Amino acid sequence: MTPDAQAERSGRQVHLRSAARSHTGLIRSNNQDSGYAGPNFLLIADGMGGHAGGDVASAIAVAKLEHLDRPDHGPDVLSTLEAAIMEANEAMAERVRSHPELAGMGTTTTALLRTGDRFALAHIGDSRAYLLRDGELTLVSHDHTFVQLLVDEGRITEEEAEHHPQRSVVMRVLGDVGSAPDLDLSMREAQIGDRWLLCSDGLSGFASFADIKATLAEIEDPGACADQLVELALEGGGADNITVAIGDVVDGPPSSLDAASGQAVGSVQINPHYATGAPGTENLPTEAIDVEAVTSELAPGETGKGAGTDADDAPTQETEPTRRERRRRRHQLPEDWGDEEDEQPRRGRLAAWIIGVLVLLLVVTAGWWGWNHTQSRYYVGAEQGSVALFRGINQDLGPISLGTLEEVSDVQLEDLSQFTRQRVESGIQRDTRAQAEALIDEFREEATANSGGQEESLSPRLREDGTDGADGPGEQTAEPTENEPDGGAGAEEDAQGLPAARTHPGEVLR
Repeated sequence: MTPDAQAERSGRQVHLRSAARSHTGLIRSNNQDSGYAGPNFLLIADGMGGHAGGDVASAIAVAKLEHLDRPDHGPDVLSTLEAAIMEANEAMAERVRSHPELAGMGTTTTALLRTGDRFALAHIGDSRAYLLRDGELTLVSHDHTFVQLLVDEGRITEEEAEHHPQRSVVMRVLGDVGSAPDLDLSMREAQIGDRWLLCSDGLSGFASFADIKATLAEIEDPGACADQLVELALEGGGADNITVAIGDVVDGPPSSLDAASGQAVGSVQINPHYATGAPGTENLPTEAIDVEAVTSELAPGETGKGAGTDADDAPTQETEPTRRERRRRRHQLPEDWGDEEDEQPRRGRLAAWIIGVLVLLLVVTAGWWGWNHTQSRYYVGAEQGSVALFRGINQDLGPISLGTLEEVSDVQLEDLSQFTRQRVESGIQRDTRAQAEALIDEFREEATANSGGQEESLSPRLREDGTDGADGPGEQTAEPTENEPDGGAGAEEDAQGLPAARTHPGEVLR
């Protein structure tokens, strides 16, 4: 006897009144989450592995598991759920084998499957399952993260875990991870009035436990409650994809409308080609296809998988307001519901624009300050053979020179010593114009001394020495004698027998 038959005989039959929502968030460029909510089945998959990895993995997980949303699983429902998850894991491995660029992709999986008046719960990763019962919210799943391992071992506290830099490191996932998935499996009682919440860490990581509990307790409609939970995560920063699935345990069999209202969200809904691997669709950009629009024209019972249509017969994709209106009517929401959704992308674009403007202003301010700082200084350099005064510094910034010619002096480089010329040609930096002009005056004095003649520059020094023309010991001035005129053959020899040097009056012997 099946669990549903047993429940019907006992007078109890339950189902889930459910809803699912997914949002890319305010930072991420694509949605790597996928989710599903139906009358018998809830599922959350948070993908990882980059732009073309995590979204594929999560889409495969939901596409391979959503067929479980039916009431006839028999007594061994836990094994059925586990086997289906293992098949999804193998499908991901096969996708990596055929598309090596997806190597390393994976996904968390948290699934709740009804059978009669009980639930089978399977979990791997850091997505979460919460149960609100009699006003109390309980975390039912256990995170498979490095930080949770530290908490379990008593090495850090729960409060420290919330801010740990490695809190997002997941230890166990489905996908291309090189080992068989190790699932947490359990059976749970289905109690009328319970509310189940399955969510990715985009909610649990950005909304407080107290706010999640208050929202679940106060908003009766599952769809409106899911929308508010997404809003909480966005208000908390929205730095990750956000996906939630809510299921209320209600009495009786599902209505025909509820039985057909299973809802897929996130990457699997936006990008069905990721789940099916249809040829020619591998390189389509994320968020390019809306499965709801694609399947809207199909007959009841058709899934759209493998359906072939000509280009002229392809269904026209609905606009966003049309899809929102259908959701609003389905869940009996207010007329203005969904207006906030339009604002979220605008907020993200506005925030990015503001940050860009601030960065640009910072760069411009730094450049302006640096330019002003360089232009408050001066240096002495060479300009067409003369000593010149420059403003700025003797450097170039690419094609931009940081030095500007202010004045060319009358000091010629050729009148300076070789050492001084080299200094000038290399540029001599000074903090102020006055210091630079004083340096040019020093060079002017040196040039004057070098070009004014040795007689004028050396005679004073000789007179001070008291040698009257001698530059030092062993040096003397020679005077012609009456008997031997200057240059005669009888020139006087020195002590070594060599002719004495002839000089003019006032010359220094070297």
